Formats: sequence, structure tokens, C-alpha cells
Amino acid sequence: MARELKQITGNITKLNEPTYAAKRGVWVMMVKENNSWVAINSRDEAKIKDYYKQLQAKQTATDVNVKLQATTLDGQWLKAAEFSVGVFQQNKVDDPTQMLTAVQSHIELQKEIQYVPKVFEAADLFYAKQVKRQLSPHTLSDYVRLVKLLKLMWGDRYVSTLTSTEIKNFIEESPVVGTQRARYIYIKTFINFCSGKMNPYSEGRSWVKQGLLQWEAPKHELNEVSVYSYDEIISLLKAAKEYNEVPYFIFRLFSMTRYFEMERFCEIHDKVTDHPLINLEAKRITFSQEVYKKRSRNEHRGRFYNNLHPTFLLWLNYFKENNLSISCNTKIARNVVVHPKPAS
Repeated sequence: MARELKQITGNITKLNEPTYAAKRGVWVMMVKENNSWVAINSRDEAKIKDYYKQLQAKQTATDVNVKLQATTLDGQWLKAAEFSVGVFQQNKVDDPTQMLTAVQSHIELQKEIQYVPKVFEAADLFYAKQVKRQLSPHTLSDYVRLVKLLKLMWGDRYVSTLTSTEIKNFIEESPVVGTQRARYIYIKTFINFCSGKMNPYSEGRSWVKQGLLQWEAPKHELNEVSVYSYDEIISLLKAAKEYNEVPYFIFRLFSMTRYFEMERFCEIHDKVTDHPLINLEAKRITFSQEVYKKRSRNEHRGRFYNNLHPTFLLWLNYFKENNLSISCNTKIARNVVVHPKPAS
């Protein structure tokens, strides 16, 4: 039975290449272990030279403070290890410990992607949650745009790989401050969802880095409220008359109803006659929570328009008597507002 070579377990400070001692007929390799010289002999040239390479690797590992463990690499594993070293050398990485860092990072990533979705998957889950909240069509359309942008920019990326710089650049892609604010609000909601807030799919784990959103909105400057002048109102109503849409604009001017509020009001019923929220006898219009939607879940919000102005009341009675609709096509409403003819 071939004799095993003496095992070197200590610190190697010096290593001499094996030489052949002809008088004794053996190969000899001198190793300085823990500052003491040790002679290793073998009649098997291949065996002692292979052991020399192992001790060389161990000495190098000690020099760079890497713990080297005995292993048996062969076949594809050995080829993969050699290829990996070649990649590091090709990229001029001088520190061998970086290979261990790369391996560890890869293992951590593999663990992470077991529960972290890609952006397109997270965006779909996020949108499905928003749909269940029964938000206004306008808000939902904003979320649709956000989801499309997220998929376009980072669809195949894992959510956990997104960086603060990328989020900042996404928000500031538009030079318009108002657009930046809007993007900030919606991307913040998405990031909160990915952090686990009201997210039943995350199992209590955050999909994104802590503190991912690092953008501060510019200071908001309040502007004066813009009010139609008398001449502008006349011009607006003349333009509305050309489209036979006077009832819609009369109602909005007197009630100060916002566009989507008016849309929801008309979805309930589009005429003054038999409208459940209009009470001409009591001179009152009710803007229920269904119409006056707000995001807060803490209050059942709504508002009333009591003691209707006499002129407004006359108009409403006129609309009722003539069975006129108070709704308006979106395109026509936009044309009337944007392109009213000057009063003459």
C-alpha cells in the first residue's frame, strides 16, 4: 500500500519545489511549517508534485487571508472554477477574496428571488389591489399609466435591485414640477406596497431596499385662485349653446362641481327630473359620498348645497320642465372650455 504523504496543517512560511534525490531514489519537498522545516518524501513524482500545488494554493490563501478547505473538484466544477478565475483575471481583479464575495452575493440573490417578484409582476399585483379599492376612474387611469411606465423601464428587473438614483431619475424625468409631484405620489404608493404595507403577497417581507425613496418635493408655491370674469362666463355659455350643452355648464358654474364629481353625479341620473340627489322643493342638492369621493377612510364625506340661489333654481326648473340632460360628452366639454368664442 502506498504511504500517505505527511499532512501540513500549520502556517506555511516557505515552500521549496520537489527535487529528485538520486542516491535515495525519492522525491523530496521541503516545507517550512510554523517556522520549522519539514521534509516530505515520496517515490511517486506525480503525487508529490500534485501535493506541492495544493500546498502552494494553501500558502497563497493564507497570504490573502482566505480560509482554504480541502475539496475534491473535478469535471464540470473544476472547469467552472477555472473559468471563473479567468473572468476575474480578464477584468483585472487583483484581490482573490473578491471571488468569494461574488459567490456569496450570488447565493444571497438566489435566496432573495425565491420570494421577491420582478417589477412587472409586482406592478400587476399592485394594480389589482388598487382596483379593489374602488377608486375614481381618474385615479385608476393614473395608476394604469404608472404600471405601464414601470414595466417599460424595469419590467424584467427584480424589485429588490431598484436603486434610489433610478427612482429619483424616474420622478424627475419630466421638467414640470407638477408632473414630478404626481409621479412622486404614485411611485411612493407603489414602493410602500413593495415594502409590505397592505400587501398580502409579501408574507411580511419587504421586496425593496429600506429607504429606497429619497426624493424631496420642491417647496409648493400657492397661486391665486383663477375665477371666470363676467365676459368669460358669457363666452363659455355661448360656446356651450352651439353644442346644445348649456344645462351641463350652468349646473357646474352654480354648484362649483368638479369634472369627475359631475360625471359621477350624472351616472346616478342625467336629468333634474327624478334625480335622487336634487330636491327642488327643499332647494337643496346633495353631493353624497358616492359623488364627492375622497381617499380618506376615516370620514364619510359629502356635502350639501342648501338654499339654492334663485337664479340657479330657475334654471333647474327650466331643465326639468323641458326634460333636458345635464350631462355632457367629455370631448365636447373640453372643446367648450378650451375654445370659447369671445363675447360680442
